[in-house]
Amino acid sequence: MTASRSTTSLAALLAVLACVEVVLFASDAADGLRYGVGAALAVAILVVVARLAKGGASD
Repeated sequence: MTASRSTTSLAALLAVLACVEVVLFASDAADGLRYGVGAALAVAILVVVARLAKGGASD
């Protein structure tokens, strides 16, 4: 995969993760579920942002 395709894929993944995070916290799910899954999503978002800051995936 080229660098621009990797960057585009990571940006799309970041958008999806952010949307899922918002939907999860706006839902009526139990607090434990919201905070547990929300924390995992937050870590995933941080990882994607870090890879984007490095210039994309190193394939």
